[in-house]
Amino acid sequence: MKNYLLPFACVLFLLSCGEKNTENITNVENLTLTKVDSIQIPYHQGILALMDINSKSEKVLLFNQQKNSLVIGDFQGNEPSEIVNVPEDPDSFGRFPLGAGKFDKEGNNFTIISNQGVYTYDLEGNLVHGGKHQREKMPAFSGRASVDQEFFWVGDKILTPATGWGEFPRNTPEFYENYTNLAWFDTTVRNVEQFLYLDETSFFRNGKAHDIPHMMPRVAVQDQKIYLIQGVEPALNIYSIKEPYEKIKRVPINLTDYHFNQGEDFKEADPRMISFDPFTGNFENIKVTDKYILISLFPGISELDRAKYADVDYMELISKLKKDYPNRLLVMDLEGNKMSEIEFPKEFDTRQWVVRDNSIWFLSKVNLEEEEDFVKIYKVKLK
Repeated sequence: MKNYLLPFACVLFLLSCGEKNTENITNVENLTLTKVDSIQIPYHQGILALMDINSKSEKVLLFNQQKNSLVIGDFQGNEPSEIVNVPEDPDSFGRFPLGAGKFDKEGNNFTIISNQGVYTYDLEGNLVHGGKHQREKMPAFSGRASVDQEFFWVGDKILTPATGWGEFPRNTPEFYENYTNLAWFDTTVRNVEQFLYLDETSFFRNGKAHDIPHMMPRVAVQDQKIYLIQGVEPALNIYSIKEPYEKIKRVPINLTDYHFNQGEDFKEADPRMISFDPFTGNFENIKVTDKYILISLFPGISELDRAKYADVDYMELISKLKKDYPNRLLVMDLEGNKMSEIEFPKEFDTRQWVVRDNSIWFLSKVNLEEEEDFVKIYKVKLK
């Protein structure tokens, strides 16, 4: 296996037998992603990540990681406003967002969460309310400031993916025994509570060392349920959102061409490094609608097929793998039964997409061949 060592910092069973469900979902084998509209926002100062969309205010929230700035565009394609985050400022959310920022219902304010705290701002960047976590020893959670890592309001609390190094090194059994996936950020008392250990049957309890990015959960919340995929592991876990977080079911994701990293022996793993495997399959995003569970995935490459990439330069490798083994969208019903697989249009970013108001909004893929002075977002229907 060809690995790349990097520091951590860089890195059909159609429904049930009832006639009612059959009326709601038909011809699932023929489902397609259909573009119905698009938004083009002028921008030429770096690469933007999609955070949120609000149809009521017709606003788009994006993040520029290079500038550590929040960019707010609109559906009309006007020049966006930009809010530069200065970590030393008293109203700053800190060094980096832990996940995608999110608009309120009306789209007049947005909330950013971080390892420092929870902060809500108006569209000019003025702090409306918020502040630092009041936990004596705060874990160093890892995150992505884009829609594939979304947080969820549940009353006055925020449920968010929350993983990281932890107290124990990843080449010890204790790391996997104590690994938690999620956290509650209580916005009234400013407390942080970690919860939801690895499933007792999880592949990651196989006695080997695993890289943290291979374990990071993909999470969605809908109708008082938590839908979770544990990193690269091909299984969907569904839990009650109420303590003690009863496991409702665990559904294997059976894909004949899915290949994923199997870990390495404890004694061979360096706990200070990430052994990045570009060939591993991966689940990139999960969203739940009123009818479907939607999962984007990269299938990975089998051991037999990897040899042909031995002489490919690393800078070219990822794009070549994506071209040879394209990502696709897995469609399941709300019980986790596989319904369809759809290949993504080439212009879609397969990781950065979000469901809002019964539509799917996709960020456009970055053009690596020609620099562009705009970012595009596609409004898509699943038909």
